[in-house]
Amino acid sequence: MTSSLELVLSWSRGFASLSHDQPPCPGLRSIDWYQTHPRCTAWIEEWGLQAADLGWDTLRLFGVHPTAGTLRGDYTGALLPLTKAVLDVNAEFIRFPVTRSFRLSPVKSPGVPIWDFGKSP
Repeated sequence: MTSSLELVLSWSRGFASLSHDQPPCPGLRSIDWYQTHPRCTAWIEEWGLQAADLGWDTLRLFGVHPTAGTLRGDYTGALLPLTKAVLDVNAEFIRFPVTRSFRLSPVKSPGVPIWDFGKSP
């Protein structure tokens, strides 16, 4: 079983492997990715351990469809794209400014972490 710290470190390594100026999959506009990459990196540092301890996993946060990327919203994790600040993370949802929130829900399969998009299994 993976510890929360190991999980958060895998998220950090995953985002570090991505180019900050090139969207890694279809469906992410360059302007959104330009904001998402540094915001997700900062989110992992600020909220990562808390989120992992509360049961948020890689695909619920950073998952994408393996061939359609974020074009398939039903596979897209809560933080993609991340263009606004996160106000709260709890066991049931992540709250964003205004009215947007993302509720913890079952994971679609076979999603992949965004940093594994386009890689052979």
